[in-house]
Amino acid sequence: MSGSFTIAALQSALDAAQLRQQVYANNIANANTPGYHRETVQFNTLLLQAIAQANGSGTLSMLQNSPSDLSASQTLQNVTPVVTVDQNTAVSSNGNNVNLDAEMSGLAMNQIDTAAMVTELNDQFALLRTAILGS
Repeated sequence: MSGSFTIAALQSALDAAQLRQQVYANNIANANTPGYHRETVQFNTLLLQAIAQANGSGTLSMLQNSPSDLSASQTLQNVTPVVTVDQNTAVSSNGNNVNLDAEMSGLAMNQIDTAAMVTELNDQFALLRTAILGS
């Protein structure tokens, strides 16, 4: 069922976006904290790996012909975002590596991504509603 595959992927991506929002907010709040190192959320790579494991091709197109087929939805629900500490960016004289402009840009991009995912999720539910109830 490609619809449940898409909904599971969107659910995982929205969970990651929510965590990413919290991480950006925390980085911005600690922009002047001496010794603080910014954090990032790793999710896209993990999701692509899960998709590749689910269908072996690394693409999003997977159909189930019977209940015994491999369920990509179950695999995607097991993908969880991971918070990591950025040790590779330049550090200022107080030991802090938060770039406030970069964090604000990332926060805005995350909000746009979230809005797009919510729109797609609403479209998926509208398709399901149409399939169940008819036109």
